[in-house]
Amino acid sequence: MRIRRARTDEVQAIGALLAMYVEQGLLLARTEEQIRGAIQDFLVAVERGAVVGCVALEFYGTRRNGLAEIRSLAVAHGSRGAGLGQRLLDAAVKQAQRQGIARVFAVTRTASFFERGGFQRAGGGIPAEKTARDCAFCPKASTCTLVPLSRDLAPASAPQLLPVYAPARMRRSPAPA
Repeated sequence: MRIRRARTDEVQAIGALLAMYVEQGLLLARTEEQIRGAIQDFLVAVERGAVVGCVALEFYGTRRNGLAEIRSLAVAHGSRGAGLGQRLLDAAVKQAQRQGIARVFAVTRTASFFERGGFQRAGGGIPAEKTARDCAFCPKASTCTLVPLSRDLAPASAPQLLPVYAPARMRRSPAPA
C-alpha cells in the first residue's frame, strides 16, 4: 500500500469513496468538479492500482504559518480496520508540516479517531473561516453535531525558539522610597 498525491485521473475513484460516507451522513458531499478543482490537496492510498483511501488538506489564508483543515478522509470498506485511516491522517499532518502550516483542524463525528492522532477538542468552536466557507451553506447547519478538533504543529523546518519578552515586561519597578 502506498500513500501519494492524487492525480486528476483518480477524481471519480475519490468521489466514489466519499459518496459512501456522504450516504451515511459522515461527510459533506463534494462534486467531481469540486474534487477536480482541489485535486492538488488530496492524498490517496493505492493498493494494486486501486484507490482505497483518501484525505484532503484544505488551506485557509496563507500556506506559511497558516491554518489547514483535514477533510474528506475516507477508506474503502474492504480496507477498514487495518490502520489505513490513521496512516492517511498522519500523512496529511506531515504534508501540513512540510508546508509550514501552524495548525490543522478537523470537524467530525468521530472525535476519538482524531484524538488518537494527537488532536484536541477545540474550545473555541469551529474556525470562522470554515463557518464562512462551508457551514453557512450546509443544510444541516442548524442541527450540526460535529465536533471541532485541532492540533498545533511546529513547522518542520523551523527551529524551536524561546519566547521573546517585550521590553516593557522586563523593566524594573522603582525602588520603594
